Amino acid sequence: MRKKISAYLFVCLCAWESIDAQTNLVPNPSFDTISQCPLFSGEIYYASPWFQPSTWNGNTTNSSSSEVFNICGTSNYVGIPTNNMGYQYARTGNGYGGIVVDYYSGDYREYIEVPLLSPLISQKKYCVEFYVSLANNHWEAISNMGAYFSVDSVLYMTGWTPLDMYVPQIENPDPNILSDTVNWTLISGSFIASGGEKFLTIGNFHNDSATNSFPLYGGSFPSAYYYIDDVSVTFCDPSEIDENNLFYRINIYPNPASNFIDVETNLKEYSISVFDAMGKLIFKENMTQNKTRIDVSDFPTGIYFIQLQNGENLIGQKFIKQ
Repeated sequence: MRKKISAYLFVCLCAWESIDAQTNLVPNPSFDTISQCPLFSGEIYYASPWFQPSTWNGNTTNSSSSEVFNICGTSNYVGIPTNNMGYQYARTGNGYGGIVVDYYSGDYREYIEVPLLSPLISQKKYCVEFYVSLANNHWEAISNMGAYFSVDSVLYMTGWTPLDMYVPQIENPDPNILSDTVNWTLISGSFIASGGEKFLTIGNFHNDSATNSFPLYGGSFPSAYYYIDDVSVTFCDPSEIDENNLFYRINIYPNPASNFIDVETNLKEYSISVFDAMGKLIFKENMTQNKTRIDVSDFPTGIYFIQLQNGENLIGQKFIKQ
């Protein structure tokens, strides 16, 4: 089911959309935007900025075994509705993701992770939704599907093992076995953010002994595999949000940029930080003016995140280095 492929760098050319209290903080939530049509298993990174947080084989591309499926897929591996894992139409749009969440004879797990469009705000309540459908070419169904929010990526280097050291903020309740192979099942919930969470990871955060599974014995693969679509993270009550602290208060130009970016804001005193797509801090400076210029000429091509912090308030936006 795993296949090593050459690295492919995806640069998003889509326009940046201003973020307000109603906006979904998950980029590419339906896995519809792809850099190229998938051909084989293990190509989730074609649905950038989604990736599999494993560096077992050196980086997240070589280690990837999680899938993106699309109607443009020309092979039986990752097409829609027919593919190697089963048969399912996208809930919306043209694509969806997919992962192994349990293996019949071992602690094998796959996850998908995405950087949020902006960090979560401390003590604010967020509503989370995503849809799953059990792939019908597999032997098992489970209940333990969850969503975990973290300040840093959960990148790991120990192979495809359970990330049971993390406790997901949102999880499908036991003993609700997710056994529907025809329809899409909603997993939803809400939580109070600690503040600064920038990454969302989806999967089974339990080892085999703690996983609630149900044998089906009807498919070709001795595992539980789920399609995933329509992931969203929004403010539960937009009226609680101070409009003066929302994310559209930042203006970044040019975007995409080659040599420099200008950052404008209404804030008077703040710290400005730049993170790469993996959450690594690459620039930080305290500011006392509402406009600053940052030299990005030496930045590698890719997606970056600007974060402005004033006390406990965090506002942010992304830019593309081309």
